[in-house]
Amino acid sequence: MAKSGFSLLLLAVFCAAQAESATLRIASPSLPPGLGNPYGSIAQSSSHTRSTILDGLVRLSPEGQLQPALALAWQPTDARTWRFKLRPNVTFSNGEPFNAGAVKATIDWLKGPDARSQLMAAEVRGISEVRIVDDLTVDLLTAQTDAVLPKRLALIMIVPPVAWAKIGVEGFTQAPIGTGSYVLKDWGQGTGKTIIETNPTSWRKPQQITRVELYPLKEAVSRVQALTSGRVDMTQAFGPEDVASLQELGFQVHNQQEPQIMAMALRNVGNQGKPLNDVRVRQALNYAVDKSAIADVILRGTAQAVGQGAIKGVTGFNPAIKPYPHDIAKAKALLAEAGYGAGLKLSARIQLAASTEAAAIFQKVAADLADVGVTLELRPIQGPEWVRIYTSGEWGDADIISSTWNAASYNDTIRAIETYSCRKPGAFFCDPSIEPQIDASNAELDGAKREVILQNIMARYHDLAPTIFLVNLTSVYAHSARVKNIVLGPTSLWFEEMQLAD
Repeated sequence: MAKSGFSLLLLAVFCAAQAESATLRIASPSLPPGLGNPYGSIAQSSSHTRSTILDGLVRLSPEGQLQPALALAWQPTDARTWRFKLRPNVTFSNGEPFNAGAVKATIDWLKGPDARSQLMAAEVRGISEVRIVDDLTVDLLTAQTDAVLPKRLALIMIVPPVAWAKIGVEGFTQAPIGTGSYVLKDWGQGTGKTIIETNPTSWRKPQQITRVELYPLKEAVSRVQALTSGRVDMTQAFGPEDVASLQELGFQVHNQQEPQIMAMALRNVGNQGKPLNDVRVRQALNYAVDKSAIADVILRGTAQAVGQGAIKGVTGFNPAIKPYPHDIAKAKALLAEAGYGAGLKLSARIQLAASTEAAAIFQKVAADLADVGVTLELRPIQGPEWVRIYTSGEWGDADIISSTWNAASYNDTIRAIETYSCRKPGAFFCDPSIEPQIDASNAELDGAKREVILQNIMARYHDLAPTIFLVNLTSVYAHSARVKNIVLGPTSLWFEEMQLAD
């Protein structure tokens, strides 16, 4: 009897050890800005939970290729209809079935008045109707031919219609319900530890990691200390100066070039007669900023200076475009030609969460602009306020806001292009001459022809200078030897495919 009791004790200890080995602990800069709201943000701190709990019809692979998710196949049936064949036998974590009705309910809500403030609502604005063909087939009809629609849908997480109708955005903020690999156990607002665990009904069950603990630590130094002390297995978003020291301590460091461009958007909408309406002023600001110094000195060579809204490998990247050179004389000449030879004052709203070095980068921009007679007032704002300004277009007295050209969600330049166009809800930059080219790119189903159109648009935007182009963003991760397989998707880690040592 004693022996049997001892065996049970050993079994319990073994099971506890196995459970511990299946838990990944990771430090991140913050909780998601909108917690469980699937349509309010695609910030990386949001994506780590968003893409593990929820699914879209499609998703992008780590290589940036579109692959099946809740839809197994899709194809155009005519110039304005995309047909999606859905994955069978899928249920949401609350027991509701996933089917064509759930797809229709999700998209119909996003097109309705209650979704006007949601960032993701813009992704479905071209859909004119959702038709249910059968339980596992749905047709999406578009107002115009839309070659990009499948990529757009990578951002649209499908929600359970009964629960959504009952609890809506507010309920999902606290308790998201999806078909993904994990379910939320606790946001940890009281404990400081967000916990997600295996969703037993998911169609994509985790290979090994059954529990993820995310520690939101605001300061980079705190995240690095959490890793070196053994409190976490993995950390992200730390400065380039930490890379060598972490490697010396035996941690593995991954520095991935992101298809996102750090920039400062230059407003030419709603400010009639102001300096940034003049393309010469916008170009002057680009010539004034020493982007190579930002890349090589502040970021220590981990990023590259850019002159367009994409990096190599993204559909629409134009290899012929070079960054604006740092040319103070040229900048001053353009300002004088535009009537601002005596200088001017501009105001910027900046979000510092984009990079651990963001504050230093923006200060460098302000110092460089001062060298050509431009006084730039920097006003830091928090994420929710930035989202409000970005989505509404209500900039107040701001001339500039920090921004990105974000191709990560599509691996395609079109999303960023449309952001800097007249068609963006709450547009802040508009040049009507470029709209026909955007229409042509969206209507072109031939991939090679469409790429040429996008490259031409990129060249045009380089000349229009709707932003101060700065550098591409990078994702930096460090982990202990316990983490054996890193799978980094375009916007988040794929915990369900990662491995831990025994």
